[in-house]
Amino acid sequence: MNAKIVLIIIVLVLFLVITLQNTEVAIFKILFWDIEMSRIVFMFLAVLIGFIAGYVIAKTTGRETKPAIEKEKPDKDT
Repeated sequence: MNAKIVLIIIVLVLFLVITLQNTEVAIFKILFWDIEMSRIVFMFLAVLIGFIAGYVIAKTTGRETKPAIEKEKPDKDT
């Protein structure tokens, strides 16, 4: 088997195990709201918000791209 296929199978099995273990409903209290949702949905939303926040921060505070280095042309003094 290809290493890429084995890695995909392992990730899918881990995802399935995590999903099956976190199906019960949990209550999250945020200020004066009581939010009821499945734990796996909450975990997915937390990861999604984290990726979006990281992307936005990286885009707004990241270094500017360096301009391409131009090759110097030899002088034609001769």
